[in-house]
Order: sequence, then C-alpha cells, then structure tokens
Amino acid sequence: MSDVVDSLCISCGEPLRLTYCERCGEKRVSTHDYSIVHFAEHIVETLWHFDIRSLKAVWLLVAKPGLLTRDYLAGRRKAFVGPIQLFVILNVVFALTGANTFKTPLVVQQQSWFPELKSRMVATAKAHKQIDDQEFEREFDRTATTQAKTWIFTMIPAWALVLAVLYGFRRYFFEHLVFATHYMAFVLVWILIIGIPANYLFYLMGVNGGSRDQLVSLILLLGLLVYVGIALTRVYGDRWYWASARSLVMFVAFLPVLRAYRFLLFFVTLKTMH
Repeated sequence: MSDVVDSLCISCGEPLRLTYCERCGEKRVSTHDYSIVHFAEHIVETLWHFDIRSLKAVWLLVAKPGLLTRDYLAGRRKAFVGPIQLFVILNVVFALTGANTFKTPLVVQQQSWFPELKSRMVATAKAHKQIDDQEFEREFDRTATTQAKTWIFTMIPAWALVLAVLYGFRRYFFEHLVFATHYMAFVLVWILIIGIPANYLFYLMGVNGGSRDQLVSLILLLGLLVYVGIALTRVYGDRWYWASARSLVMFVAFLPVLRAYRFLLFFVTLKTMH
C-alpha cells in the first residue's frame, strides 16, 4: 500500500495537496493510520483527554461554582469536557458507587404523588402479568433502578425551565440548559462527597434511618443553596441579594422537581417491565 491512498479527498473529491483537505478538513489516509501503533496512540490520547479534562472540570465545578458554566457560554471550551459529557461521566460514577438517592422503589412511589392512581395501575399490571405482590415489587424495583440511570436527565430541562421563569425568559434557553446540566452534575458530586459520608457517620452515631435521611437531606440542600447562590452571581451577574432570593426558590423547588421526576419514572418503569 502506498503512503498516499488517493490524490483526491475521499469525502468531497477536492485534490489533496496537504495532510488535511483544504475544503472539508478530511485527513489524508496513510499506512500509519492502518497500524496497531496508530490504534494504540488513539487509545492513549482518548484516555488522556478523558482523565485530565474530566478531572479538571470536576475540580472547577466544585471549587468555583458557576465558573465552568460561564467559561463554556463565553466560548472557552477546549480545556474541559462539555456539560453533557461531564454529566454522563458523573452519572456513571454515581451509578457504580451504588448511591440510591434517585432510585425509586415501589414502596416510595406509593407514598408520593397520586397514590390512588398508582395503586390502580399497579393492580392492573399485576393482573395482566399474573404474578404475586412480592414478585411484582422485585421486578418493579429492578426495572426502576435501571431506568433511573437514564431518566435522571429529565431533571435538567426541568431546572432550565425554573431558571427561565426566574429570569423572565430574557435569556436564551440554551444558557439555562447549560447551567442546569452543570448544576445536576454538581448534585451528583455533592451526594458522593458529602451525602454518602454523612449518612455513614450518622449511622455510626446511632441515628435511626428516618432521622438520618432527614439530616443528610438537610445538609445536602443547604450546601446546594449556597452553591447555587454563588453560581448565579458568576453566570448571570446577579447581585448577592437577587442571587440569594433565586437560590432560595431553587431550594424550595428541589423537592417538587424530584417528585415530578419520580412520577415520570413510575410510568416509564411500568411501561418497560418485562
């Protein structure tokens, strides 16, 4: 095989005089591109960018609230992974740790919004599948755990809508989506670095399950309240009092947004159960 596979660009047909096509940017294929060495180089480059750029983004996300969002919206994007990629990475890490904040078993669903409607739908599903209560609950919980990893994304547009309402739809919705994606990424990190250790500490102190969950939730929400206030000043240029007020609204909205996510998850789970 010659070093130059073709004198014309394989994509657009432009004559190739350089390594990359001057019209469309397609790379000239060489024998090196078919080598195992090149394949190994590609793997190393991918892992390097994944490690360095992701770790830098997580550090900035936690240490300087809102700065990652502000830089992304300003066009400074090369140094860090994008907001969606960062969220996906953290969501995978979150799932691998076994954290159960967003997993919603049947017993929790039946205590949330519209319990009577859910009970009727569950009874219909049981009759259709012809299985007993325990088997149905096990299958529901297993499916809900799987679906929760994907449908957590639905909270991103929900938070973006909350921000759009808070700012009177004066900005591009895209800006709110980026802020909401970074916010949800931080929520996952915050639960991992504060929520899980705090829960274990209270367990060692002998605090019972219900009280322990309430204490951990309070700590997490207070941290989010402060974080969002700082982030809003950086991203939207709010004065401290406006940022504090809007942060408080998001603090109050956290539970309704979470319950709306769980409500959606209930229907998705029923629909996708085997």
